[in-house]
Amino acid sequence: MDNMYTEYYLVVDLATGTAEEIELEEEFVQEYVGGAKLNMALYEEHKDGEPIVLGTGLFTGTLVPGSCLGVITAKSPVTGKVAHAPFSWGAGAELKLTGYSFVVIKNAAEAPTYLWLHDEIADFVDASALWGKNVWDAVDIIRDEQGEDRIQVLSIGKAGENKVTTAQIVNNYWGDGDRFGFGALFGAKNLKAVAMRGMGELEIDDADAFIEKTEALLGVVKKQIAGKSGFSALDFANIPAALKAAAEKQMHRVEADFNNPLPYKFFLKYREDPTTMASTKVEEPGVLVSDPIGYAALGAAVAPEDAAEVLEACFKLGLNPVAVAGKLTAKDKAGAIAELEKMAESSKADAFDAVLSPFAPASERAEAAYIAGICPVLAAAAEALNAEALAELASIGTGLDFDADAFKL
Repeated sequence: MDNMYTEYYLVVDLATGTAEEIELEEEFVQEYVGGAKLNMALYEEHKDGEPIVLGTGLFTGTLVPGSCLGVITAKSPVTGKVAHAPFSWGAGAELKLTGYSFVVIKNAAEAPTYLWLHDEIADFVDASALWGKNVWDAVDIIRDEQGEDRIQVLSIGKAGENKVTTAQIVNNYWGDGDRFGFGALFGAKNLKAVAMRGMGELEIDDADAFIEKTEALLGVVKKQIAGKSGFSALDFANIPAALKAAAEKQMHRVEADFNNPLPYKFFLKYREDPTTMASTKVEEPGVLVSDPIGYAALGAAVAPEDAAEVLEACFKLGLNPVAVAGKLTAKDKAGAIAELEKMAESSKADAFDAVLSPFAPASERAEAAYIAGICPVLAAAAEALNAEALAELASIGTGLDFDADAFKL
């Protein structure tokens, strides 16, 4: 594939420690486009190895507004179905720029391993020293080992290592919408993490027309989301008033994903003055609320002023906050965190029926976003990011002919 994607996708066999590059053919992209849709095709093609597919959308890593999304596709131990979970922040773009727009991970390693993707190379790294480490420590160690603070890491904590279905795959330090127990699948494969550093480039068929269209689209999107930031962008999360009030006291800043004009994530500080902007000696001042629905669920389970710190514990342990919030009985912070430690050893997520992660509102635009590589939260807020507009951009960027139906699962 000459435009918008890298030339190859990667098939990794953890059992043999081998990785095979396979050409990403133009006809394949024409039929399946990308993201969740193309991931699903790769899952079916490599079904024999109980695959986990990491993939990017057609626009991931480009100038298209909200082009941050990567997608994890696998058979969920929670729902029993093949499902799709998002990973955003900078990790989606980083995966594509490693040289592999899609990675199929098959079978299980004999010993703890992490996969290190960089410069069109896949390294299998011994993760024995990382097994048992919490997510935050594991990320720091991997970045230190590889000598680069900008490495993006998808990893598991103790919950994933113990293969509990309340486990989630965590994006760097923060949870990112895995509601399907995919962290347990990493644990079953002895896969502690996938680390990514991308230095590649993407080609565009008609760059001038593509840039012109994306600039125009960005202008429309900005008008449609005007005034939305932090809580005002999160109507769908049903955050209670008491929890908002607690968060306002801890509010440090709002943040957005790669190339996302909607800063719906927010960082809360509770170990130092939240107005402090300069670096201090406080190493872990707070938490990024990257999962507002998870935060809201915890805020209903514990005291509102403690919800952020309990969310931090979930992220360190690699627990899905939505799955564990309803199982908490302790209302105090210390008691809740102690319960989470036990849940990371043994707990089961309640079953539900979904194919796309209920991390953002379900809609046709969200479905298109999972294929295109667009933030689904932004897509829910911006009507301009619809299948018709994305199909037009896709045709310009690839030189292929796409219609709106291409952006439907």
